[in-house]
Amino acid sequence: MRVHFFSRADKQGRFAFYSNYVLQNLKTVRAISLIYFIFTLIIRSIFALYDLPGHNISHIDDFNAANWLSLFIIPVFYILSWILLKKFNQKSSFLSMAQLLTGLFAMFIILSSMRASFFAMYNPRNSLTMYLMGLIMVSVFFTLEYYETICITIITGLCFAILLPLYQHKINELVLNNLASLILLVAFFSISRYVFSYRADNFFKLRSIEEKNLEIETASIIKNEILGVVAHDLRNPLAIIKSAASLMEMEDCINEEVYNYIQMINVSCDKANAIINDLIETAQNEFHNELELLDTDISEFLSSIVDEWNKNKKEPVGINYYAEPHAIYACIQRDKMQRVMDNLISNALKFSGEGDYIELKLTESDNVVFIIVRDFGIGISEENLPLIFERFSKARRNGLRGESSVGLGLSIVRQIVKKHNGDIQVERVENDGTTFTIALPKTIPAVPPSALYAEKL
Repeated sequence: MRVHFFSRADKQGRFAFYSNYVLQNLKTVRAISLIYFIFTLIIRSIFALYDLPGHNISHIDDFNAANWLSLFIIPVFYILSWILLKKFNQKSSFLSMAQLLTGLFAMFIILSSMRASFFAMYNPRNSLTMYLMGLIMVSVFFTLEYYETICITIITGLCFAILLPLYQHKINELVLNNLASLILLVAFFSISRYVFSYRADNFFKLRSIEEKNLEIETASIIKNEILGVVAHDLRNPLAIIKSAASLMEMEDCINEEVYNYIQMINVSCDKANAIINDLIETAQNEFHNELELLDTDISEFLSSIVDEWNKNKKEPVGINYYAEPHAIYACIQRDKMQRVMDNLISNALKFSGEGDYIELKLTESDNVVFIIVRDFGIGISEENLPLIFERFSKARRNGLRGESSVGLGLSIVRQIVKKHNGDIQVERVENDGTTFTIALPKTIPAVPPSALYAEKL
């Protein structure tokens, strides 16, 4: 943090900071003046109600006059600050007027505390606590430019030196009291400048964060627009290319070489579509904060997924499904959770060799449902393990049969699981497979009325 002892805030953004702290100063004047008025009124009421013996108090007449003066002056500061806050604007003339009011109120606080020190004892040097408190209050509560602080420091020092002879007449005590006042004023100036620097530093940091957030928000909007273009303008040409390839494949006169080329076109189109779907899914998961979850029989849900994979499988790898004999329920969004399972299963297939198999298990414990996907393939290296859930992960690698990877699949999986109020963990045994475990909150489905009626019978 840069400390501005004899300098202003950085020129870039200075006026914005000036407007901000003038507004805060006005709010502080209004709050402190109200508190000060109530405190002064309470002291006046105590003396009036309890008829305290004034002759035992030093300088009681001066104190009484100062108390009445405060009761009349403080409301003026409160009203003026209230009016300025109501009409607050960022014109230079208005800000200067508001800051002038702040400076006058700061001087009033300091002079009042100085006055209290003079009234407290015959020798102010032995009772400068109130004077010190006034200086600290102004230096901490108000944000002042260095020239404003210097003016207040000089005026305060002169007022102390002028008023002191009214209460102390010895030369050596006059010198010592003024020296004590000088030390306090140096401390006041230092604290005030440090507080100013601290607030300036925080203001510019917060402003920088807000600007970055705005840039991120703008970039996110642009990204979504680009993804919309990708979804619309790339999917359609790919669909046309694939349709044309399918028509060519139906021809009777094609030879084996042409057929292989057609298959390459189909595979490339499928890969491009998969990448587009991953990009769009990532954007949608960021944009939609909540999902509409429905209570679902997870055992039936997973069984249907396994049946579909086994029916349409292209890789020489089987999927074995193990579940509890009874239904297990959790709240899920079926399409999103199917995307999770498809990603995990396809990922497991990519790294499983011919003749291997994949295990899919469903278990429960207390109030948690566990979905476990395990393969017995090449596993994940230890250095790549912390990176696998990152977007466009550096841990991505091609499958055993050359399947390419963009590095978005597992990032999408984690996003979706988090939106289900769940968690996903991974365990690896290098050269002996990988295990992904999804934990979801378990639910107890409502018993249908027909079941209750049957139970009574």
